[in-house]
Amino acid sequence: MKKRILFTIMTSITAMIASLNAAPQAVVFDWGNVMAFNDRTIVVNFMCDSFHLSEAEFESANVEKRKAMKTGTGEIDFWLGFAKKKGVPLPKDWATQYTATLKKSVGADPKMYLLIDELKQEGIRVGMLSNIDDRYTQLIRDFGFYEPFDPCLLSCEMGLQKPDPKAYELLINTMKLPAADIVFIDDKEENIEAARNIGIDGIVFKSSRELREELRKRELLRDHGIR
Repeated sequence: MKKRILFTIMTSITAMIASLNAAPQAVVFDWGNVMAFNDRTIVVNFMCDSFHLSEAEFESANVEKRKAMKTGTGEIDFWLGFAKKKGVPLPKDWATQYTATLKKSVGADPKMYLLIDELKQEGIRVGMLSNIDDRYTQLIRDFGFYEPFDPCLLSCEMGLQKPDPKAYELLINTMKLPAADIVFIDDKEENIEAARNIGIDGIVFKSSRELREELRKRELLRDHGIR
């Protein structure tokens, strides 16, 4: 009997130690300056060239566009109407060019998306927790850049912003994982510190190369020779 009790205790302790030493189950990413590096000048330059505008003139027209969109006018429809009103001829494929320019300006990093694929191949869940406005959110969603992330928690939809602890609590509850099973990546130290304060492991993002090294240390990524 004593041997059986001792065996049960030792088994429980072994399981507990294994749990404490187990690799995390999920990696959660920030968007801006981690997954993507937005470059709005790409759009500004394209629009100024298209409509023969100065930057100041474009910004003024862009304010008009935002007002029109609030009344239901589509973005491309506004600019086509703007061109007609100003007597500016546009190429037939201008709308396609504009969409391609917007996509390029988002600056989604292919290396980071490759990293996500590798994590998923290792059986790691991949999520997102990002402070972002609703218009930019829609643009990113339209291009499918949010699709790999589950959950995809965005401040404009949650009504919460990092480093509010409630944002991280929502992440934990949504993922249905202990805080210790989640690794969070963000470019801002204060957001990482807030995650650590409630038990989530955090990595301050500096480069994809350094991030890979940190993930390998946590046994989340194998060395595939990709830097």
